Amino acid sequence: YKTATPPGYTDAYMEQSLDAFKSGQVAMAMNWFAFFPGLYADPDVGGDKIGFFPNPGQNLEASTLGGQGISVVSYSDHIDAALEYVKWFAQPDIQARWWSLGGYSCHLDVLNSPTFKDSQPFAADFLVAMDGVQDFWQEPAYADLLLAMQKRLHDYVVADQGTAKEALDLLIEDWTETFEEEGKL
Repeated sequence: YKTATPPGYTDAYMEQSLDAFKSGQVAMAMNWFAFFPGLYADPDVGGDKIGFFPNPGQNLEASTLGGQGISVVSYSDHIDAALEYVKWFAQPDIQARWWSLGGYSCHLDVLNSPTFKDSQPFAADFLVAMDGVQDFWQEPAYADLLLAMQKRLHDYVVADQGTAKEALDLLIEDWTETFEEEGKL
């Protein structure tokens, strides 16, 4: 990161990554597909000045879905209305319209449409990414696992503490403890 990160960006997140890219401080940036319509529309960096691609794999071609799903709270006084909304929103024509307005759909009828690939400059790459989705959010202990990983990677990469092997060995210890607490080991 020391040779590929603008000064002061050691704790950058989505917004700062976009700012660094749009200001020309970096030549490329990793971010969610949800930000691509705005980047493509940007008069300074968008249009024919920008390209999109899914992250390359290393040992496994995989993407995270990102975003948040729709949930219905069990103690709500409006469960029936909420379920009706979900049922309405999940319809293929509504999902296709959602995509055309800049939202993101994973509905197979939308993704498999013969016009989808050419519907946005990044749509073909979105298909590649969706084909490799690994939905890590389905793991109930995901937040604990993520916090441990962020700490260990930060300590090594940003704070210059220890070696990569030491960071990963400590991460294995953290995750083992979490999975033991969850009754999975």
